[in-house]
Amino acid sequence: MPLNTVLLRGTVCALPVLLMLGAGAPAQTSGGQTSGGQTNAAQPPAMPAPIQDPPTAEAPAIRIEGPASQGSLNLGRVPKGWQVTVDGVPARVDDAGRFVFGIGRDAATADLVARAPHGATLERRVTVAARDWAIERIDGLPPPKVTPDPELQDRLRHERELILNARAASDDGIIGFEIATKGFRLPVEGRISGVFGSQRVLNGTPRSPHRGLDLAAPEGTPVLAPAGGRVVLVMPDLWYTGGTIMIDHGQGVTSIFAHLSETLIAPGQLVKAGDAIGRVGMTGRATGPHLHWGVFWKEVAVDPAPLVPALQGRIDPMKPRPEPRPEPRSEPEAQPSAAARPQTD
Repeated sequence: MPLNTVLLRGTVCALPVLLMLGAGAPAQTSGGQTSGGQTNAAQPPAMPAPIQDPPTAEAPAIRIEGPASQGSLNLGRVPKGWQVTVDGVPARVDDAGRFVFGIGRDAATADLVARAPHGATLERRVTVAARDWAIERIDGLPPPKVTPDPELQDRLRHERELILNARAASDDGIIGFEIATKGFRLPVEGRISGVFGSQRVLNGTPRSPHRGLDLAAPEGTPVLAPAGGRVVLVMPDLWYTGGTIMIDHGQGVTSIFAHLSETLIAPGQLVKAGDAIGRVGMTGRATGPHLHWGVFWKEVAVDPAPLVPALQGRIDPMKPRPEPRPEPRSEPEAQPSAAARPQTD
């Protein structure tokens, strides 16, 4: 991997900065996972090895834990009291110097800048590992579901503003740190029918890359909160996403749950991992019952799958593909189950 570039600016000498870096936040603790996706302190999950940044007098390091790849959510550390931006976007830094940040699907690098109260600046350019994205073709959709009619534009702009405002309401809760280190539980058990980053081609027209994980399950299946947080949006019928819930996990990290047939929580409600929040449906732009689960850091969509210990081994994080559809039974009268039908969002 190419070496990362780190610069030190300001009037402080290198030695005090190195001492400050060495006295950074306490080492993280990592939880484990039971067979049901719950965390268990006695069984720590296998997490990726941290990126190693040997500091030198010329290049002290901003610490990053976990691999920096397209679509990843990472935990970083800086000296206490410093401020951080990632590609110009401010990150929330806690009293221990920890911060969370996401890397976009198409990013080749990430530029981190840390500023001390006394004026010193650390800059680091991180080389981002590229991934191989799947191409998915879905035909037979009603034309208005692929290209909205002009009269829908005002509604779509309003619904987008609702989502952006809800995402901007993220607070300083510590759960965002826990997600970056321990991961999520799975919100619903089901076949992986759509993966993050795949290029959707709807009725032959290329669309925006998929910004979440699709889990096919029978309609009415309970959807569980994958991590704790505060409910910031509940909408019964958005045009694209149908029944929609958003949860703020703190530190700029939010989850969105789409195509729900029923919502079971209210805005402002606090939830814990495992709480029932809704039911699987096929509302909005969907052709089969499934849950679309998206995870964001600020406005950066990140891949939920590598953050779920229960999905390890089911998806290659560098070459993601949906799981194969179940084979139908051999009897002539047999029909594929509802969970096996194609879906999109």
